Order: sequence, then structure tokens, then C-alpha cells
Amino acid sequence: MESIITCIERVPQALENVLDHHETYLKELSEKITEKKIDEIIFIGSGTSNTSAMTARPFIEKVSKIRTTVVSSNEFMYDRYLRNPNALYVFTSQTGTSHFVREAQKSFREQGFLTVAITESEETPLAKESSIVVNMGSGIEDCPMRTIGYCTSVLTQMILGLTVGKIYGNLTQEEFDAYIEEARRLPASTKAVIESSLKWMDDARRRMFQSQLLVFTGAGSLYGLALEAAMKVWECPQIASVGYELEEGMHGPNYGYNYNHCVIVLNDGTEERKGLSLARWMKEVKNNGFVIGSKVVDDKDLQVELVTEHFTAIELSVAVQVIAYRLAFDGGRNLTLPHDNSVMESYFKTHD
Repeated sequence: MESIITCIERVPQALENVLDHHETYLKELSEKITEKKIDEIIFIGSGTSNTSAMTARPFIEKVSKIRTTVVSSNEFMYDRYLRNPNALYVFTSQTGTSHFVREAQKSFREQGFLTVAITESEETPLAKESSIVVNMGSGIEDCPMRTIGYCTSVLTQMILGLTVGKIYGNLTQEEFDAYIEEARRLPASTKAVIESSLKWMDDARRRMFQSQLLVFTGAGSLYGLALEAAMKVWECPQIASVGYELEEGMHGPNYGYNYNHCVIVLNDGTEERKGLSLARWMKEVKNNGFVIGSKVVDDKDLQVELVTEHFTAIELSVAVQVIAYRLAFDGGRNLTLPHDNSVMESYFKTHD
């Protein structure tokens, strides 16, 4: 099994792959949405497929100028009662084996809705069952804790939004090209962030190991990243962790924070004053907190030189992935060992 750090180090190359081949990957979808006018984009997925869409959603709605919604698979099937016949339904599953995502897509495709699958190749089960396939450009990731897939899913979904905006005349070709050129800074940036994060964790890990709970929080697209970070930290080092939207994390949870809770503020400038205020309070009063981002509180934080304006969540994503890796590796959990899920799967099974 591939090491998670090896996967993290492959992220820059995978992002470059998406940028080099996005026209090919999205060609089939582009032709379909040219034929049919859509007025909503709905992303359906579970786990990282859900958090990636949460991350990409604000940008997609901004550039496409079309309402964009994200729902989990179960919520989509059972808790939503109004179906939009003019929506584009996007089903994401990296391996294409997510049972409920496949079931939901099959049901909607058979009812005549416009559906598309985002997956790692045209050979996955989900792809073979789909009329429209978008390759997310991740390649095969031989580690169940998805890092490459999260980053390429976010970028692919954002380019999907750009493509819709351009086709419907809400974005000029010049604006589209400018966004793509901005995104081309990502490979070099993520490589630099990986290197700085690995060094930073030599000291930062101690406070995290001493904590009972890690809390990730951010605003805008960083809310989706906070959810993804919490998932990775729980599944890799098996440390309890949660993700909050910045404002919501200061409405209730703030009364429960104590010195055993390590609050990690993700900062790209969005709601910066609020985020840094929360970080200072945790540092000065609870003696437990960090900032990762373009502006920080002190030298204990991880200051990152962000080189994009619209793709900052992808730049910062590798930092939280390194946190999950280092806490697992330094804590003695070997993630390269084969996973025996037979006992768990005797109770429930999420993937075929």
C-alpha cells in the first residue's frame, strides 16, 4: 500500500495534470450543457467527495452565476423533496465504488435528469454506469485516506464551474483563461507548503498530541477544508477532531473550549480579523491554538505565502494533510499496512 506522504507529495503533479487536460476531461460535459440550459448545479457525494464540493462551491457559484448546492448522498435521496428538472446533478466518487452514490445516480439518470459522474477514470463502476464522465485527474491513489483525490476533486469541480460560466456567457474567454493561469501557480505553491508544513510539525505536533480534540475552522472555501481536515485527522492518527465554519464555531462551541482543545484557524484573509481574534483568545487564555495561513499571530503558527486569490483552499489543503500524516506516523500508526475491514463490513458496507 502506498504511503500517505507519498500521495501528498504527488499532489502538485496531479494538479498540473488536471490543468493540462481539463478541456479533454470536461469535453463530454461541455457538449451536453451546451444543448440544455441548466439553472442549478447540485453536487452529491460522501466523505471527501462531499467536503471537496463544499470547498469548491463558493467559487463555482461566483464564476458560473448559477445556484450551486452540496448535499450528502443520504440527504439527497431521502431528505430532499423538491427535484429541479433543469439542474445538473454531479455525482462524485473517486474510486467509483461508493454504493449509495452509484445508487443515487442510477435512479436519477433513469428518471431523465442530467447527471454526470466525477471519478478517477473511465473504468470505475460509477463511470461505466454513467452517460457523462469527468475524469478528476487524480490517477490511482493506493491509500484509502484520500489526499490527491481531495485536491484534484476541488480543482476539477472549480474548473467545471468555470466551464459552465463560459458556455452560458457569464464568463468571457479572457476571464476563463486568467483563472486557469492563476491556478497554474498551484503545483509550485503546494510543493512549498508541503515542505514548510513538515518542518513546522516538528514542534507543533507536541501540543496537538497533548490535546483531547482538534478543531479546524475557516471561512468561505476554507470551511470545506476544515471539514476535510477533521476527517483526515480522525481517520489517520485516530484523534478526535471536528470542523467548523468560522462564525458557527464561535456560536456555542466557544463556551466549551478548554485547554484540552486545540483550535486550528485556517486563514486566507477571509474574515481574517475574526479568525485571528479567536486564535489569540485560544493562545492567550487556553494556551492551545494555531493559525495556518497568510497572516498569523506568532512564531508558533505556520505562515504560508499564498500565491493565488481564488485557489487558496487547495494551497492550504496539503498543510492539513501533512498534519494528519505526521500525527499518524509520529504516533506510531502504520498506514501502509493492509486494512482489514472485514469485521466492520460484517455490520455495514459503504463501498462495493
